[in-house]
Amino acid sequence: MTEIGHNWGLVGHAWAVDFLTRAIVSNQHAHAYLLSGPRHVGKNLLALRLAQALNCEQQTANPCGTCRTCKRIAKNNYPDVRIASMATQAAAAKGDEGTRQRDLRIDTVRTWLADITLRPYEGRRRVFILDDVERLTDGAANAMLKVLEEPPPYATILLVAHTAGDVMATIVSRCQRIKLRPVERPAIADWLVAQSYDAPDAERCAAWSDGMPGLALRYAANPDESSAIQQQLDELLGLSQRSFSECVKWVEERNKAFRAGEQNDIYAMLTLWQRWWRDVLVTAAGTHGQLTWVDRQADVVRVARGTGVEAAAHFLHDLALATKQLRENANPQLVLEHLVLRLPDRR
Repeated sequence: MTEIGHNWGLVGHAWAVDFLTRAIVSNQHAHAYLLSGPRHVGKNLLALRLAQALNCEQQTANPCGTCRTCKRIAKNNYPDVRIASMATQAAAAKGDEGTRQRDLRIDTVRTWLADITLRPYEGRRRVFILDDVERLTDGAANAMLKVLEEPPPYATILLVAHTAGDVMATIVSRCQRIKLRPVERPAIADWLVAQSYDAPDAERCAAWSDGMPGLALRYAANPDESSAIQQQLDELLGLSQRSFSECVKWVEERNKAFRAGEQNDIYAMLTLWQRWWRDVLVTAAGTHGQLTWVDRQADVVRVARGTGVEAAAHFLHDLALATKQLRENANPQLVLEHLVLRLPDRR
């Protein structure tokens, strides 16, 4: 009897593994799946494991990970598994054109699906994986609709989206949806410890990850990145003790970075700031929710005592509003200046 969910190697998402394994065992798997969820939550790994499970030489409905087929799929070197994404599109572009691309184009989709009508070369099924589906142009989305309506019986299409709400409704309606959610913090920490990371570091990286195993592993494996995050937080916290002119200079530097194309860095900074003030709010309210900054609890308590619930809540709202305004093309200089002026713990 097949052991359900064995050896897929994911952290969390047992329900998704169980669902897919049972579908394979009963030969009732869908022709197309839409895997959605936050970045680093495990969507791409789940898609890869499903491709392996459908073609594994052991034929147990679980990927063994050791047969020649599983190894080749893991290395993206198997003729019956085709993968496309913004990254592959950029890699195929000439010069620096790839860095300027913001959408998945119709040519990428057509190339990805060019030989879908061919029968499997080596495996039992052909698997087509497309990442960044939320970034499809309308033309590219329409190009795959006919295939989704009438796919070959030997093909499985796996669409991966970070924000399923941005995917064309006609595509969503033609797929079996699997929505992955953040993984519980203890599960991520235990997983990191099992990979020989120290327990305190594992707990810290799990807390920082917001339930994203891939992000937790990146933090644990890259101490320099973890140090950079701590330094950035120190810089943000230090704004409350700097003069107004120093704060304006800080804003001007971030404004230049934003306008120079480093928008994602600014958004990441605002997210970092939000996590800090969420900890302050939770602590000021006297609740016992899990803190993100588990290694800075004393600092969180100090700021919470001097700030209070109302001020922390207002600034959290300001941070969320600032992110929204920047995404709607507001002036970054003015948006960031407003934030600095409204810092609740300014001395």
